[in-house]
Amino acid sequence: MKRSELVVALLVCISGLAFLTAGYRVVPVQASWFYTTVPGTTMADENSGSMDIPAEKQGQENRQDVLPDDSCAGPTALLSVLDRPTMSDSVCSAKKNQVIAELGYVYQIETGNNAGTLQTLPQPEIRYGTGGNIELKLFPPNYVLQTTRTAGTTRRIDGASDAGIGVKYEFGYGEKWGFAVDSAVTFASGRKDFSANATGAILNGIFAYNVNEDIGVSLQIGLFHLFSQVDSAQETSINPILVVTDQLNEITDKVQLYAECYNSIDLLHGTGIMSSIDAGVQYLLYQNIEIDLEAGHNLTDLSSNNIMYVGFGTGLEF
Repeated sequence: MKRSELVVALLVCISGLAFLTAGYRVVPVQASWFYTTVPGTTMADENSGSMDIPAEKQGQENRQDVLPDDSCAGPTALLSVLDRPTMSDSVCSAKKNQVIAELGYVYQIETGNNAGTLQTLPQPEIRYGTGGNIELKLFPPNYVLQTTRTAGTTRRIDGASDAGIGVKYEFGYGEKWGFAVDSAVTFASGRKDFSANATGAILNGIFAYNVNEDIGVSLQIGLFHLFSQVDSAQETSINPILVVTDQLNEITDKVQLYAECYNSIDLLHGTGIMSSIDAGVQYLLYQNIEIDLEAGHNLTDLSSNNIMYVGFGTGLEF
């Protein structure tokens, strides 16, 4: 990997984020795990709110390990705790006995050498807090529908993607900051067309800082390795992800905007850097129910394809 390539990727991400966030302030942290390896495509895509309970007390009965300065707690905490809709994970672990379910749908359009569409649903992630700032994760398989068009011929295939499990540990937090490490293992359990066809391992370090009560910044540095028996199919990459958000407290604390820049840097084969940018909006329908919209576009692509996607989803706290 050349130093110039890394500098270019960083500058492209910063300028792209500046463009997306121009005109409004642009942060707590959210994310989405919907990484799906699909041959022929170059971009992936891993009840506590009773109406009888006062709003300020909802959800607290299953948060025994909450401290007064915990930036991952409070009436609008779900906006910070959710991993979706961003590619980066949240710095917040689920609290003790807290169950979080995340679901979504993505429609991806690709033009160029591998023109077609890719639909992914329901992007499931289930998280359970064991206490002690630890959470366990389950990633059931997605249903994937892919349509490709080559030389006037349309090919349509569908099937399941790989499944996985994971764990997160929140090392520490304060009123303005948090630091966590999470890891996951994926299994070659899906249809061959939608599988990595080997076991994968992911290790992420996540740091988040709230600039003020509206704005925050998150940086995730991830390491991914694919344990393929075929040397040419092995993959090792570093994946830095920068996220900025604005909770729009001056208007309502139920709405949060975000913008994100994702990079994947190949360490084995020297194929370069793939970068993409996405943005979206989250709305806290109830204290334990979130809905969101997202859209993204590749900034660089090694096969000269043009990729964009749109999606929506929800996060539920139990």
